[in-house]
Amino acid sequence: MRTDHVSALLRGALVPTLVVAALVTVASALFAGSRGAVGALVGAGIVVVFSGAGLLAVRVARGAAPSVLLVVVLGSFLARVILFGLALQAANAIDDVDTVLHRGATVVGVVACVVAWMAGEIRAFGRLRIPTYDLDEPTTSTSGGAP
Repeated sequence: MRTDHVSALLRGALVPTLVVAALVTVASALFAGSRGAVGALVGAGIVVVFSGAGLLAVRVARGAAPSVLLVVVLGSFLARVILFGLALQAANAIDDVDTVLHRGATVVGVVACVVAWMAGEIRAFGRLRIPTYDLDEPTTSTSGGAP
């Protein structure tokens, strides 16, 4: 039976991100009105979708060899960065985007939620207590010397 560490990481990152998203949305609504609230929600949504996609890519490839897993993780990161850049380009090309959302609140929402996501994921990873070394397996000497 394989332990699902990805679900623990996802929960550990998602909960603080949603709390921070709620706080940033309320603060943005107070300072920039409804456009601020929409901007903060869009920023938080972008972080949850893009960061969650990275963990889901790890979940799909979790049984693969470490070299394959590394390619999946780096490939998903590159794809997310490119898609994020394209989304920013598309949003910037829309003429009336400033009537719907406040760009400053969107930036604050993205930055605050990324920090919360990373802190939550790091905390969850630390609580998983995954051993770096398996000390139960006997070591074998390949040098031909005395055991």
